[in-house]
Amino acid sequence: MVGIAVKRAIVLGLMLLASAAHSQVVAPELLKPENRTVSSSKQFTVFGGTREQRSDLNRWAEEIKMRLLRELNLSDNWKATILLILTPNDGFRLRQPRLFVQVFDAGDAGRKLQVDILPSALLDEQTVRIGLLKAILLEIALRQQQFTGNRFVDQPSWLVGAMSAFLAKREPGEDARFYSTLLESKGMPRLDRFLQQDADSLRGRSLELYEAQSLALYQSLLQMPNGRGKVVDNLKLSEPSRDPVDRFGQTWPDFVAEPDRLARQWALGIAKLSSPQRVELFTAEETSKKLNACLHLLGADDGAEAFIGLSRAPEGRFRLDEAAVTLRQLGFRAHPLYVALVEEYRSMIENLSRGRRRGAEPKFLEVEDLRSALDARSSEITDFLNWFQANAPSDPSSRPAKLRLLPPRSSRNDNISRYLDSVEQRGW
Repeated sequence: MVGIAVKRAIVLGLMLLASAAHSQVVAPELLKPENRTVSSSKQFTVFGGTREQRSDLNRWAEEIKMRLLRELNLSDNWKATILLILTPNDGFRLRQPRLFVQVFDAGDAGRKLQVDILPSALLDEQTVRIGLLKAILLEIALRQQQFTGNRFVDQPSWLVGAMSAFLAKREPGEDARFYSTLLESKGMPRLDRFLQQDADSLRGRSLELYEAQSLALYQSLLQMPNGRGKVVDNLKLSEPSRDPVDRFGQTWPDFVAEPDRLARQWALGIAKLSSPQRVELFTAEETSKKLNACLHLLGADDGAEAFIGLSRAPEGRFRLDEAAVTLRQLGFRAHPLYVALVEEYRSMIENLSRGRRRGAEPKFLEVEDLRSALDARSSEITDFLNWFQANAPSDPSSRPAKLRLLPPRSSRNDNISRYLDSVEQRGW
């Protein structure tokens, strides 16, 4: 009997813990004034974490909101406060998601939105961006939505994915190759299946694919008359349907009735995104700084042993893979002098992440010597150009005149002309 009672107590305790995890109760110490930071617009308040983390998250949230409002052509007339909670990793909450968005009424204080973020999620830019977009778009949607209690309808998932892809800081060359691969794949998905897809369950490449399809759908809808206005109208529906397909049909009934028509425009949107865009390259100094910053994180300043030894560390492969992605992105906009050097480092780092260390030390020393020589030469060129600009005459009239070619003289055959020509030939 005692054993059964103990088992029941354990089960009850686990149920209480699971209930606490689901409700995401904020720890009391996080609510202290010294543990919170308010954003510039007063809409975001960050609790927990360090002061630096709170400030960075507030700036990031404000930047995302401003860019989102500018894209949707909306004014910043926010109604509900958004609380960003950096929850402690205390192991109390069971199965706590890395990021959780919820809505609650705070009595006289009005409705508030809460975003719970695990500290580990701050390292994933995409996860935090999606969480902030969900909260901002949901706050906009709930301004006019008619609902009772907590029975509200979430913002459209495809719009969150589209804005996440739009705001992502990826290189245009990388985006073009990705969208080209998407265009050459199995074709555009069916609209009903796409809208009903659970975006929260997607990770990695699947999530990037979903965001790319969402952005192409968004771009296609913008081509319609009053396209951007209809996207906002769909977000602000007062009585939106809980079914994603029906909600889409509340604004675009023709596309739901004729999915083939939308599929053609959808594919056209992917094709437009697939065309590479001309971008401004980094200067030699900017390229050198970005390359040096990436290598500094890998311990390259401490020599070949520390750099190569990172591949043997438990977290080494992850850090090397991240650096390889960073260098691949840098290669798209690197100064022509540094393109080959960036590629050499990227190739070497990818080999180290896969455990291929044979010949890595002499290769590292060779590339480091090349980097030092290239940085020195680039610095000399920059110094000379700066000196020339500082000492160049400000008055255009005092600058050396450009050589102008005189038009050829017409040949004349009279006596005087022949005499003058002979004098010129003799040098008199």
